Amino acid sequence: MLKIFFLAISLYGFCFVTYADKEMSVKDFLHRVRHPAGRKRWAIMDGKVIHRRRGKDTVKAELYVSILFNSDRTLAQVVINKAQGYMVGQAFIKGKDGTSIIPLNEATKEKPILGNFGLRPQDLTMTFIYWEFVKEFPEESTKMINCRVLELKSPDGKEKAKVWISKEYYFPLKVQWTRIKEKEPFRSLEVNSFKRQGKYGMIKRLELYGPGWRTKINFTKTEIGTPDKGAVPKGLFLKLKQGKQ
Repeated sequence: MLKIFFLAISLYGFCFVTYADKEMSVKDFLHRVRHPAGRKRWAIMDGKVIHRRRGKDTVKAELYVSILFNSDRTLAQVVINKAQGYMVGQAFIKGKDGTSIIPLNEATKEKPILGNFGLRPQDLTMTFIYWEFVKEFPEESTKMINCRVLELKSPDGKEKAKVWISKEYYFPLKVQWTRIKEKEPFRSLEVNSFKRQGKYGMIKRLELYGPGWRTKINFTKTEIGTPDKGAVPKGLFLKLKQGKQ
């Protein structure tokens, strides 16, 4: 079996196993997506984020994402420009009670810059897959990969997400977020490419976009490890300068 390790805006970094191609109920399919195999791993992804907005200058920044996965929970750190960041926790249950987002310093709380790039911390851990299931659409292909297409609703009832999930790897490849009572999505995410790293595949490039703006994320340095291959790196989670800066 081929194991594929994806991190998406990673943003979520799950390890997947290719299963026999057989149809399953949407309930069982979602359970497989939310509870992937091979959970005990850590990963580091380092790269650049570029944001373009109509009528404004291009904005660039460094982006660092690290993740520690256990059998019942994922803990991730998202750091931008080595100055601001968040710890994002996700227990493997549906709903908002399973998600936690903690700013790492006062600067992040008072003048957050991640939003200037059209990003949310939880985009990178894909917490939307734990939202409430609403309905399923006919299957579609994206990037020549067959996907089941599901609609999920946020715990606060303000948004819905249309998600294209690979039938083979049980991983989201495309997402469209729409506000309730609106027809057109205000944000979208697409995984554009990934590369092989040993027996794993790491996301290399993804994009987020909305009306009048587009953000590209390129991960240029990646590392993956497992508990049986040595200890978790001491520098997995960065320490940021405290205070307002």
